[in-house]
Amino acid sequence: MKPLLLCCLFACTSLWLNAQTVKGRLIDAQTKQGIPMVNLILTKPNQPSAVKYAASDSTGSFELQDVEPGKYLLSATLMGYRQIQRDISLQAQNPKILELGDILMVEDPNLLKEVTITGGTPSLSTQNGQLKIGVANNAFFKSSANLLDVFRKLPGLQVNQDGTMQMASRATPTLFVDGRPVNMNNDEILAYLSSLSPDMVESIEMTNQPAARYDGEYQGIIDVKLKKNQSLGLRGTYNLRLQRNNYSLLDNNLSLVYKTNRFIYDIKLGHTSGSTFYKYHALQFLPNTHAMITDTRTVTANQNYNIQAKVAYELQKGQSLEAFVRTYQLDRKATSRNLLITQTADLANTIGLVKSNNDALPKQHNYAGGLNYDAQFRRSELHVIASVAQIDNRQTEEIQNRNVFSNQLMNYWKTNSSNNILIRTAQADYTQNLNQDRLDFGGKFAYTTTQNNLRYDTLGNSVFNLDPNRSNKFSYGEYIVAAYLSYSGQWNKFKYSAGLRAEHTSTEANSITTGLVTDRKYLKWLPSASLTYVLNPTEQLTLNYSRRMTRPTFAMLNPFRFYYSPRHYWIGNPYLQPSTTSLLSLSYGRKALNLSLNVGRENEPMERYPEYNPTTNELIFLGRNIPYRDFANLLASLPITLNKWWRMNNNVGFYYNKELRPYFGRTYQIPIYSYTLNGSQVFSLKDWLLDVSYTYESKSGNGLYLMKPVYAIDFGLQKTWFSSRINTKLTLYDAFDNLKRRLIFRDQTIFNNDFYHYFGAQRLVFALTYNFGSSTYKARESKKTEEENRAN
Repeated sequence: MKPLLLCCLFACTSLWLNAQTVKGRLIDAQTKQGIPMVNLILTKPNQPSAVKYAASDSTGSFELQDVEPGKYLLSATLMGYRQIQRDISLQAQNPKILELGDILMVEDPNLLKEVTITGGTPSLSTQNGQLKIGVANNAFFKSSANLLDVFRKLPGLQVNQDGTMQMASRATPTLFVDGRPVNMNNDEILAYLSSLSPDMVESIEMTNQPAARYDGEYQGIIDVKLKKNQSLGLRGTYNLRLQRNNYSLLDNNLSLVYKTNRFIYDIKLGHTSGSTFYKYHALQFLPNTHAMITDTRTVTANQNYNIQAKVAYELQKGQSLEAFVRTYQLDRKATSRNLLITQTADLANTIGLVKSNNDALPKQHNYAGGLNYDAQFRRSELHVIASVAQIDNRQTEEIQNRNVFSNQLMNYWKTNSSNNILIRTAQADYTQNLNQDRLDFGGKFAYTTTQNNLRYDTLGNSVFNLDPNRSNKFSYGEYIVAAYLSYSGQWNKFKYSAGLRAEHTSTEANSITTGLVTDRKYLKWLPSASLTYVLNPTEQLTLNYSRRMTRPTFAMLNPFRFYYSPRHYWIGNPYLQPSTTSLLSLSYGRKALNLSLNVGRENEPMERYPEYNPTTNELIFLGRNIPYRDFANLLASLPITLNKWWRMNNNVGFYYNKELRPYFGRTYQIPIYSYTLNGSQVFSLKDWLLDVSYTYESKSGNGLYLMKPVYAIDFGLQKTWFSSRINTKLTLYDAFDNLKRRLIFRDQTIFNNDFYHYFGAQRLVFALTYNFGSSTYKARESKKTEEENRAN
């Protein structure tokens, strides 16, 4: 046995020592400028399966690391240029770095003929079931005001008007930056995506089936790859975004990165001021034959700040240590004006009119810091993360309900709520490369505590007194210990991977007011597997399976009342159970054509749906676990170039959803079929670019509600100035003001309710990006943990 182990060790050592790096630079044959986002594929002769993938950076440079000795074919492709192919031979005695120098790429004249429809840009491609979209220099995104606009155009991703996102599996994706999770709350995500212009982003990688190395709650991942350049010096970017609809909103963001030979200093400053608008309108028919109309309009004034600072030090070649701190300060004033109108059933006469004023002051102060250690050895990698985060939420409210007919004050409430969350995490990931195979393993520990206090004071006899029925104190503690092991490899035309992740969770929910303590412990096994068949370097077929989990957010567990109107509120549920989702997907990619079929089941999904109390006429939204949800979808995407001045991109999705939902003694199992269409028509008009984008969602819904169809059309105009240092964009969103999410209760014999949400989608936005400094280096974004995401 010992001689055999020594032989294996000697063989592996020899391979490590002989591995080499191939470097080069792709430049335009006419302008002699570097060409970014060129797709490079390294294959062996007569074998279509790729050995290495890469893409050129913003200067046209590329690098293929850890290439074993042998003969290879290097292919470079980019829409608008002729394909480049070069034979490469690596010998064991060659230098460790093979410099190919400058490689000239020539424009393809066939793409300049009018009315010639060809396949879309390689900037949209599928690799091992993962969708990769080139952003920088992509005509489809040039007119986008910021990265959030780019997200709205991505295939298989739905961005709602409140900024929440859903992937094809109806799962909320986790945001990554340069391969690391940032896991911000929704407000921070919107602020961050709004701070990035498309020309700051190299590419986006999307997957709805993360491997075992990722947290069990990551049901989908969107990984943003920022542009990078290793030049020394200072790089600065200033972004301005001015939005106007019913109100004005101004975003200012400044990013400064300074790089020396060993240090990287990075600071980001952001400020948001102005107001947003929200409207809720509902028509509800009561059992006593009356009708009740609820009309709520909320204006939220913002003075929000965010600061991120970090310093990274290169200990030695391939090893770096990074320290970071950040803070997010949210200071808002939300003014809600609500009308509660009671009418006869025929809506002809008004019986009662209650006017409610709700003045709220929500504040959030987030602080975080941590250390990251990254080490890349010849055949292995080690990544260690440790962080601490403190999240403080405060909110006061004054709610007055007045009978308009009699001008009588019906009731007057004051609330004071506090929510303190402390999160500690530590994580380590190790990767060992074994020829063309790879072994990954690692673990994570997270400990979270929350303290919550909600106090209601009600006016009575000219004195405010504590309302014990609605006041509550609640504490929550959670331990998570996770470990994973995965293996991936390649055999002929097949690529395969298999992994297993285990997560043990221990929680204690303590409702101090009621004296109720809920302890839970559970262990979840989360397997995953993938098999890819490579037909040729630009065409492949992938089959994926994964099981993921979703824990309830801390807000969903808190048994507090949060009022939308005097008779309309939602309340948390400390007994919510985590859900698990099993997903099987089949995807096909050929150049820019991408097709995917996804089928799955979610057990014990968490839903918030209404219960109507006919005695008090209250509409209470409760968090509940329903038995299961089945879903399936078919997605297709294809960019098309008609000629050099007209490009189009079209995405279509077909969806199936079926829930088993008990409700008021009945069980609903209603299959829901729907489809979506979205795309862009991009016209290059000399130095200007015009983008006409559209989206359509058919009638859809869930087990309880029907959702009416909606559509929107956006018009964008973009131009660069002063050698691309300044980029300006003007966009009119939802030009026909149709984005109102309307829902109708299915079984009107139980509850007759018709309502819609409106977030002021029709708006005019002016965006400006100014780049300055001598360097184009872009540092990684500061990391946040998955627990911080659930805390908000």
